[in-house]
Amino acid sequence: MQLVDTFKASLDPSIFRLYRRYLYSRYKATDELAQAEVVHEKAKERLLKMTDKFRQNASYFDPGDQLAVEIGNYKLKGPVGLAAGFDKNCDVLEPTSYVFGFLNPGSVLKNPRAGNPQRPKSEGTIRIAVDDEREAIINAQGYPHKGLDYTLRNLKKFSEGRRGNAKILLNFSGITDTYTEDAVLDSCKEILTRTAPYVDFGFEENRTSPNTDFNKVLQTPEFTKKMIDLMNAHMPGKVKASKISPYTRLPPSDEETQAKLKSIKVFYENGGQVVTLGNTRPVDTKTAKITKNFARGVAGESGRPLLPYMLKLVQDVHRAFPDLAIIACGGIFSGEDAWKAYESGATLVSLYTVLTFYGFGVVRDIHDTLKKKLGKEETLQSFMEKRDSRVTR
Repeated sequence: MQLVDTFKASLDPSIFRLYRRYLYSRYKATDELAQAEVVHEKAKERLLKMTDKFRQNASYFDPGDQLAVEIGNYKLKGPVGLAAGFDKNCDVLEPTSYVFGFLNPGSVLKNPRAGNPQRPKSEGTIRIAVDDEREAIINAQGYPHKGLDYTLRNLKKFSEGRRGNAKILLNFSGITDTYTEDAVLDSCKEILTRTAPYVDFGFEENRTSPNTDFNKVLQTPEFTKKMIDLMNAHMPGKVKASKISPYTRLPPSDEETQAKLKSIKVFYENGGQVVTLGNTRPVDTKTAKITKNFARGVAGESGRPLLPYMLKLVQDVHRAFPDLAIIACGGIFSGEDAWKAYESGATLVSLYTVLTFYGFGVVRDIHDTLKKKLGKEETLQSFMEKRDSRVTR
């Protein structure tokens, strides 16, 4: 009984905030990693040590049948996912599999990559900063990753070992040190073919990071067609998802709106089933004091400020493509935020930044809020079907 009480207490946001303050007071930047990166790695180490507790208390996060979601031939136990970026190298799949309905590890790259350069201690330059006042993270990491071989070992171990109900939606990028479209496609092909045996839900292609200049070249309808053709050829039967960045400003310009919808249309009409909307918004690092030591002029902002940007994009995409599944990601900090996403057209929601501020208790809050909003007779699936039937086609 004491174990359960201690476990539940660790999910209390106020207690988590104290623990977070302790981590930032104890762990400082190295000359390879900014302080936020060091703290994140230490938190992951602690999470792994708590795997048994998460397994023994998995029922705490069980949403029940009312919140199950169907996408294609797949049924997810719960609607809340762990967003890409939290577990880049598939290090903490088991403990998080007891918390979430789906996991979105990555971005997975073919080759090891250090990411954008920084020297926090010797030069004071950084690539990630935490804005406590606005509850946001600004990062210009540039796809740091340990490489496909490392990731494969973790995926294989997870698929063969003890695990929770969460399914894997693997986020991947074809970025390498060779900046050509062919090199990107070749890299993506190898990632897809080698990881497919260990991925039980689907794949999410990622060309949205504002921290890698070559991504701008890849964000065209023409390259989108090449990407979905590649996914169709090498991951039959798996869910195909594409990550789309949020609007840069509100209200969005007609040009930006149409550019996003045009690319999504190509993806959808050629077999794409899911889009992830939101996650990070490009920001100018030279305009704020907190990012003045960034080496790059552009970074991605995530966290609470993104909510209105994400909701607007979800509304626009759902109106244009009511049959396309949407993962709402960006700025969700509570059950009420998640419900706004569902009212706007979401199929699933995913979290990252809020977890670094308030811990995993927000997942339970989302489950409880959704059930309250639905009432005893309605399921989340039936709510979405009724909502979608009202969209003018």
